[in-house]
Amino acid sequence: FHVERSDSDISQNGNDERAKAAESLASALSALEIELEDAEQQRLLDLAEMVVDWGRSTNLTGHQTVGGVIRHLVVDALALLAAIDGEIGAGREGGLIDLGSGAGFPGIPIAIARPALSVVLVDSRERRHHFQRAVRRQLSVANIEPRIGRIETLPPSPAGLVIAQAVAPPPRVLGWGIEWAEPGGFLVIPGGGEAPDPGSHPEVAEQGQIAYAVPNHSALRSFWWCRRSNR
Repeated sequence: FHVERSDSDISQNGNDERAKAAESLASALSALEIELEDAEQQRLLDLAEMVVDWGRSTNLTGHQTVGGVIRHLVVDALALLAAIDGEIGAGREGGLIDLGSGAGFPGIPIAIARPALSVVLVDSRERRHHFQRAVRRQLSVANIEPRIGRIETLPPSPAGLVIAQAVAPPPRVLGWGIEWAEPGGFLVIPGGGEAPDPGSHPEVAEQGQIAYAVPNHSALRSFWWCRRSNR
């Protein structure tokens, strides 16, 4: 037999899911030692709901619940930010550029967590660009600047920190991404359990690999980083 669900039942289920996602987010923030205002935490939850809503009509991500977006995208982004800030001292000052940003991860959660940080989101896919613009407008995330285009053809607007996640093979990412880092700035290429190995580049002054943990995930994450020379 079929049981009809009322609008109130659906609404209550949505409220319950958001409450569980809020608990998961708060727990992760505590583990990462990141302090956010209540309004910023609510904005991250609103972002997750937007991802789910848009995902019903377009393939933004593989995560279809608010809790899934929080656990796998938002917390991942914040854990990456904490690791970058703690290990190489980048991510608090200057601008940030998220190359190949997709649905806006990790750039949008970082922008919400660091409202004084200017974040440029670069992606070549029109639907994802429209989603980023909708986030800026609907959630009042004024410090993000969505740009549409290919990272190898757009004129770079160099920043102190550049993140290029799952864009292309690492050697190619290094060649493109280093042009977006200002002299003395950092390029970060995230990976899974093993950090990427993009090789060498004449503009790289120093480089390294960092492994870090994400709250409520058993597998480690990692990233390769370099600092662009001051020449």
